[in-house]
Amino acid sequence: HCAMTPEQIGLYQAVIDTLVVTTTESDAGTPERKGAVLAAITALKQICNHPVNYQVDDKPLDGRSGKLSRLNEIIETVFAADEKILIFTHFASWGERLAHYLSERNGKPIACYHGGLGRGARDRMVDTFQASQGAGAMVLSLKAGGTGLNLTAANHVVLYDRWWNPAVEDQARDRVWRIGQTNTVICHRLICPGTIDERVEEVVAGKRQIADL
Repeated sequence: HCAMTPEQIGLYQAVIDTLVVTTTESDAGTPERKGAVLAAITALKQICNHPVNYQVDDKPLDGRSGKLSRLNEIIETVFAADEKILIFTHFASWGERLAHYLSERNGKPIACYHGGLGRGARDRMVDTFQASQGAGAMVLSLKAGGTGLNLTAANHVVLYDRWWNPAVEDQARDRVWRIGQTNTVICHRLICPGTIDERVEEVVAGKRQIADL
C-alpha cells in the first residue's frame, strides 16, 4: 500500500469533480457519458502511478508519488542483495520515463521493453538482461511482456499498476517463475488505498475466485 502525495490527491479529486459534472449533464448510457467514464478511469490510474504519467512536465520525479518512493525502496533492497527485478506497467510511455529515471538514480542502464520496439531490439534487450551479472532491472509494458519471455535472471517482480484481468498479471509474474528459476520469486503489487487501485483489486480478486471455482 502506497499513500498518495498531496499533488496526487489534488489531481485525483479534480478528475472526479470534472467527471461528476460531465456525467450529471449527460444522459445515462450515452456514448459521451461512457467515454467520459472510461477516460476518467484511465486518468485516475495514471495519477495513482505518478502526476507525470497523467500530465507530462519537466520537473523532477522524486517526492511526487507514493508508488515511486516505494519502488525505490524495493529496488534498493534488491540491488543490495545483488539480485534482479522486473517492473511492469500498463503505460508504455510512463515505462520509458521510469526506466530513464531509474537508470540515472541507480547508475545502471535500465531498459524499457515495450511493443513499439522491433523484434530484434527486444530480443537483444532480453539476452543482455539474462547474461548480465549482479544487480539489474528492466521496465516492461504489461501487454508486451505478458507472454513468451523467459527472464529467469530476475527473481523479483513489481506490478506498478493493476490490470483488470488477473491472467495478464499472472503471465507477467510468470516471466521469472519458469523452468530454470532457482531462487524464490517475490511479487509486489503496488496499490494506493482508497482509489481506483482498490476497485481494480476487488474486481481481480472476484475473477480469481470464479476461476478457482
